[in-house]
Amino acid sequence: MNRRFYLIVSMLLFLSSMCRNAWSGAEDTNVVQAAAADESAAWESVFTEEHQVPFHINFYMHDGLYYELMETSEYDAAFYTTIFSEKRRLTGRIGAKIHLDGAVYDQTGMLPPIDNTLAVRRIRVNTFGRAYFLTPLTYGIEFGLADGKFLFNDGYIWFHEVPYISSVRFGIFTAPFSMSALRSSSFSPLMETAAPVSAFAPGDMLGLQLGGAIPNERVTLRGGAFADVNDTENRDASQSYSRFIGRGTWLPFEGGGIDGSSRVHLGLSGSHMFAKDEGVRYRSRPESYLAPFLIDTGSLGGDRAMILGSEIAWQGGPMLVESEFMFAQADDQLDVIHRFMGGYAQVSFMITGEIRDYIHDAGRFSGVVPGNDFSFKNKTWGAWEWAARYSHTDLNDGSIRGGIMGVASTGLNLYLTARNRLMFDVGYANVDETIQTGELFFIQSRLQIDL
Repeated sequence: MNRRFYLIVSMLLFLSSMCRNAWSGAEDTNVVQAAAADESAAWESVFTEEHQVPFHINFYMHDGLYYELMETSEYDAAFYTTIFSEKRRLTGRIGAKIHLDGAVYDQTGMLPPIDNTLAVRRIRVNTFGRAYFLTPLTYGIEFGLADGKFLFNDGYIWFHEVPYISSVRFGIFTAPFSMSALRSSSFSPLMETAAPVSAFAPGDMLGLQLGGAIPNERVTLRGGAFADVNDTENRDASQSYSRFIGRGTWLPFEGGGIDGSSRVHLGLSGSHMFAKDEGVRYRSRPESYLAPFLIDTGSLGGDRAMILGSEIAWQGGPMLVESEFMFAQADDQLDVIHRFMGGYAQVSFMITGEIRDYIHDAGRFSGVVPGNDFSFKNKTWGAWEWAARYSHTDLNDGSIRGGIMGVASTGLNLYLTARNRLMFDVGYANVDETIQTGELFFIQSRLQIDL
């Protein structure tokens, strides 16, 4: 834990040092001169005034800290002009997110005791931006702490406008499976994803992804090969050598209404996994991070698994109704096939009339921009959202008694700004047909700060 803490502090100090250099005239700084002073280097001739690249960094404050790396003069014959072609600049945004959770519980039956507590749900530092290398690209880096572990959530380069295949993405990012799993934790209508999503979705992985959107047909198709890289956070607990994962979406209807925000969304996802010796494992919390895992298959010991997911959503102005169903099939160490399933139905409604964004290129719903930010001075009260969900997860099959869990929850969100909000959830979970049989009632809240 200490090493992780020092790593985060060091990164923050590095970023703050960049900021100080930029405002004090970073264009006058030439870091290659320090390398040229190294007498053991074999490339001293490279570090001459003739080969210096005059760049400078600009920083801007808007709704966060933005930066751009620009070339100050023309060097048409240089290789780096390929990177900074056209506008010859790299742009991005430096951000951070802190989610602070608190919860109280009351349980009956054979469920383990759960303490009422406060905790840091997640803390992350990130930067996302755009550049150009032969074709337009975007990049992302995000890391931090969650579940008490250091996680590298994003670290990718995404090439766009690639002939025939639309785009190529390589690195660490969320695999293309489930619209709920692909939605940022900062934009979820309820504090946690539905139990079957956290049980079956692959989450953040190291992979190579191809595909993109077909705008005229309102279709997206993405898929690729992936490998495990992170400990679990809102994803299945399986350990695998490789997975082939894909997702397709379609908007059969879009338009209508005064604001044109009515649409129907359909989607299908699939995953085929080759497991390690530990085998396939599915488990889930009762949609509360501070509670323990209440259903768990344990390690099955098999060597492969397949998951199929379907999704449907209807948006009518400020109302959004969505549902997903997932089916998993996996073998155990005796080559016996086991089947598990789960699904949820969810509704959210913007009381103040705002409309949740839909990202066409990604085939998913995103965040909310308040009509007016919360302000005592201006007597504006931000945006208010109500949400409710019921989920059912069945991890029982044959000799595997992982448990059956149903969770009903409802919540109220206050968006102070587009990135900051207060969340209040109330939920009930029923766990059956496992050792930990019982009922759980919980009230939880979150302060979300996104910079």
